[in-house]
Amino acid sequence: MQAESMVSDHELTIPTCAKDVTAQWLNRVLAPHLAGARVLGAKACPFSEPGQTADVVEIWLDYDSASCVLPDRMIAKLAASDPATRDMCKIYGHFEKEVSFYQNFAGDDLPIARCFHTQFDPETHDAIILLEHLAPSYSPSYAISVEQVRTAFQQVARMHARWWNDGFLKQDPAIVQLDDIDRWRTVASGVVAAIDTVRSLVGSQCEASVEVMTLYEQRLEDLVQFWQTRPFTLSHADFHGKQMFFPNDEGKGKFALIDFQYPLAGPGVFDVSRLLNLGLAADQRTASQTQLIDGYLEALAANGVENYGSDDFLIDHKLGTMTTQIINFIAVNQTDPEFMAKECAEYGLDWKDVWLLRGEAMLRELEVADFLRAI
Repeated sequence: MQAESMVSDHELTIPTCAKDVTAQWLNRVLAPHLAGARVLGAKACPFSEPGQTADVVEIWLDYDSASCVLPDRMIAKLAASDPATRDMCKIYGHFEKEVSFYQNFAGDDLPIARCFHTQFDPETHDAIILLEHLAPSYSPSYAISVEQVRTAFQQVARMHARWWNDGFLKQDPAIVQLDDIDRWRTVASGVVAAIDTVRSLVGSQCEASVEVMTLYEQRLEDLVQFWQTRPFTLSHADFHGKQMFFPNDEGKGKFALIDFQYPLAGPGVFDVSRLLNLGLAADQRTASQTQLIDGYLEALAANGVENYGSDDFLIDHKLGTMTTQIINFIAVNQTDPEFMAKECAEYGLDWKDVWLLRGEAMLRELEVADFLRAI
């Protein structure tokens, strides 16, 4: 399960922008894969769609051997150059955890993009993750279809089953732990700090969410204890359309997940909750969620998970819906809203609906505030 290439952070300068990704640098980090071939040239350009927490560079490579098995296109994910985004990533350890994740989980049978190299500097928080380019697969982003959600649930159920209650997850430093009380206190501070921003944006339309966020902070220690009673697995924890790729209309390409910045040892249902939240408008979700959830549970069982049914799902779904809205509150407070608005507008969507109001509706439907009081 080790990453395919690891070079000490002290051996190489970590690229901080596209011009730093040179043929010389690539020859050094790709040496374990080149089998005697060389990179003759490389063109590196900032990706046309910037990442929300990272700077993304697209790379075209030219090799001196036609027999070289490496792809001629790759993606380099760099620590964000934007100071506010970088500060947020430092607080939550996004890149430190993602680099560690790819070092420990690459090469398994998980639906994860192939990783060729990782580096992280704990002093500067510079980082790079060199990944396969997934074209001709494509990301539907916020325009994900119900059928694609169904496929994503089938795929993530396979991943969840693979790591169901596996003790390795409790020991790996790449994985966020539900008993990490200090981390969750930091999250609680972040979400409470976001309340005024949310109210300034949508007025009183998210008061159920505000109530849940307040209860989360107040009941945190009881909640952390309760979490320890739940089944756990490898959860992506930010499972939505921008983080996944699908085969194109001609069936070319593959399904793959990206952006493991805070993988979690926790209920797999958290991934289901997040995609139902960010992936589907309220009317789509209402019409399709029963079949989608049943399909997820059937896929879990088909992959060997026993004694996990609809009652267990509902408990974890309430907590997962809370967790996804926590992420949304913090993201809205710490990301330029014009960036969110532009991204969503490209798909004819209102960003406030996507990032706030859908989660509000789910929290109300599931009566999450009452559930938290009862823990």
